[in-house]
Amino acid sequence: MKKLGLLAAALLAGFVAWGFAQGLTADQILDRVEEKSFIGTEKGSIVGTIKLELTEEGETLNYVFRVFGKQGKGDEPDKFLMVYLEPELVSGTMFLSWAPEEGDVRMWLYLPDLGIVKEIVGESKKQEFVSGSGITYEDLSKGFRFREDYDAELAGEEEVNGIACYVLTLAPKEGHKTDYSKIVLWIDKEHFNVMKMESYKDGELTGVMVGSDLREDSIGYIPHHYRFQDLEEDKTSEITIVDRQAKEIPDDYFDPQKLPTLKIEGL
Repeated sequence: MKKLGLLAAALLAGFVAWGFAQGLTADQILDRVEEKSFIGTEKGSIVGTIKLELTEEGETLNYVFRVFGKQGKGDEPDKFLMVYLEPELVSGTMFLSWAPEEGDVRMWLYLPDLGIVKEIVGESKKQEFVSGSGITYEDLSKGFRFREDYDAELAGEEEVNGIACYVLTLAPKEGHKTDYSKIVLWIDKEHFNVMKMESYKDGELTGVMVGSDLREDSIGYIPHHYRFQDLEEDKTSEITIVDRQAKEIPDDYFDPQKLPTLKIEGL
């Protein structure tokens, strides 16, 4: 899991107020975090708009995406569709994922210039969805999921931008190949949003994510802005959640075979 850890995207994120909780273990806190997703599909079906600003060597590139999420029922996977709107060079490109509670995520990329749908497999899942962002296709699909590969320890409590947080230290499980040797998370004690994340490789800090603009929208109380710093490559990416709303989404939006002819409402 890369910078997003997110949503992703980690992006991407916490989207429902759970109320103040006392005496939780590290695993219970992570469970609360992982019940959420990048755009809040624990609320059912969600539609939103996201902006990405990527800064490298003094140059900033801007991207805009329309995103659609649907929570799976029973054994059905969570489904996520991202439509690239800006810049014009990539407009119309679509990324679709199906993320089951257990097992591998399936992903597809629709390339409008070629008119083809390509399934993303193997190591390609770890490629950045926007070059230089530090956020992979896998991050977008999974959001903040750590339990599979990391053991968590409750290290204490601290404030982040005035928000009382649990501090969790995550270490790789024995025999698991992971991107990081350690991850430290600061989790909003009241709403279970990831407010800050630090990632380490061989004991060296390599990445930092901080959430801000914490406020309530029509779905819940969340940070609407995330800043990601790649200390290895001196890059910065910022994600802004422009809007979100609960809305029923046709099943066609999540059918890879229908992406080439899909008509997105409002676009």
